[in-house]
Amino acid sequence: MSEGLNTLSEVLEKAGHEIWICAPTFERSASSHAMTLREDITITEYRPNRYHCSGMPADCILYASRVGLFGEKPDVVISGINHGYNISTDVLYSGTVAAAREAAINGLKAIAISAAKDGNGRFAFREGATFVRDNLSFFMELIDDSTIISINVPPNPNGKAKPANLAYLEYHDAIATKRNEEIHVVDPSSVRFGTSVILTLKGGTGPTQRCMTEESDFQAVQDGYIAVTAIEVLPAIDSAVQSKLASLGE
Repeated sequence: MSEGLNTLSEVLEKAGHEIWICAPTFERSASSHAMTLREDITITEYRPNRYHCSGMPADCILYASRVGLFGEKPDVVISGINHGYNISTDVLYSGTVAAAREAAINGLKAIAISAAKDGNGRFAFREGATFVRDNLSFFMELIDDSTIISINVPPNPNGKAKPANLAYLEYHDAIATKRNEEIHVVDPSSVRFGTSVILTLKGGTGPTQRCMTEESDFQAVQDGYIAVTAIEVLPAIDSAVQSKLASLGE
C-alpha cells in the first residue's frame, strides 16, 4: 500500500471511521478514466477489508461497487492521497480524479486528494490526511453524484485552504528517442518514422500556467494554500456554442 494511501487510512481510522480499501496493484499514473475491457480483472484481499486490483483506478471503483466488495454502500469514496499534484489540466489525465469521478457515476459521494513533495522528497501526506479528517463532514454536505471535490496539498501548507479554479497548464516535457540503448532528446519536428523508433517523455522543468486564470489552483498551491476545487462529473457544455448549434435543425 502506498505511503499516501496508508497515511490517509491511518488518520481516518484513528478518527473512528471504518475504512475499506481497493487500490490498483501497480502504479497507474496518467491512466485517466481508462478501464479494462479486454483482460480479466483480479482483485486480491491482502488484509481484512484491504484489496488490490489488477486494473485501473476506475476499475477499482467499478468492480468494487458492482460486486459488493465493501458490503454496505460506503458513505464516501476518497481517492488518494496521490503522490504529486493533480491540478488544472492534470485532472484530465489523473487516475486519482477519475476514480472519484467513477464513484460519482455509480451514485457515491467522492473526494480526490493529491499532495506534492518538498526539496527533500517529503510529501505532505500527513497534512493532507488531517485536512480531510477535519473537514470531512463539511465536504459531505457539498458533494453528490454530479459533483466531486479535488484537493491539492502543497509541500509546506500555510494552514489555510482556498477554493480554486482550474487553469490550462503548459507542460514542458521533452521527447527522447531510443536507438541502440542511447537516449537522444530531440526536436519532435526532426523525427522521421521510416524505421522503428522508441519515443519517451522526459520530465522537464515542470508545468507553467498558460493563461491568467484568476484564483487558479496552480497559483494557490504556489502560495502555500491547500487548493480545493468542486468539479462537475460531466464535462461542462459551452452554452454560447450550443445555442449556435441550434441552427443545425433549421
